[in-house]
Amino acid sequence: LQDASIFKAAFASGDMGTIRLINYPGDSEVGPEDMGATCGISPHTDFEAFTLQHQDSMGLQVLARDFTTLPNGGLPWIDAPLGKPDGGEYIVMIGDVLERYTNGVLKATPHRVVRTPHTRKSIIRFNAMAPETVIEPLQQFVTPEKPAAYTKCTMRQHMETTIRNLDLGLGSWDSTAGRSISAHYRY
Repeated sequence: LQDASIFKAAFASGDMGTIRLINYPGDSEVGPEDMGATCGISPHTDFEAFTLQHQDSMGLQVLARDFTTLPNGGLPWIDAPLGKPDGGEYIVMIGDVLERYTNGVLKATPHRVVRTPHTRKSIIRFNAMAPETVIEPLQQFVTPEKPAAYTKCTMRQHMETTIRNLDLGLGSWDSTAGRSISAHYRY
């Protein structure tokens, strides 16, 4: 990155990030209406810049960057590693904003949470930029051979649009195209 001050300025005036402490119920805590579900949270990408997560037991799964569909049509989900019990290790996932800034060089990390027989907990920090930060491909990632593939928006616009689209049931991951719907949204 030629000028890291871009990111310093984007976080300096506050950010739209959040911290979540989540308790995922085990099978014995799930009602009969949900017993057939295989996912606790369906495949998606995070719409912020990046996510830090610590989990106390298995349940988070990610897709490798250059995955190929399995012969049965499924996707090769990989169990994310556990952090140390003292909380000193975190999983880092790339979000939509870094994909947009890097013109697709970095891809938002597709992930899901599967149901487990046991209760599990996680702490998650979603790192977003200040609301009025302009999100667009940085010049060092745009060339005549690779023109800007993402449109300009603000952090607030991206988050509000993504949340609205999720409320409409549009999802944020296209398993057929193998890409983030929310990262590729055209503003």
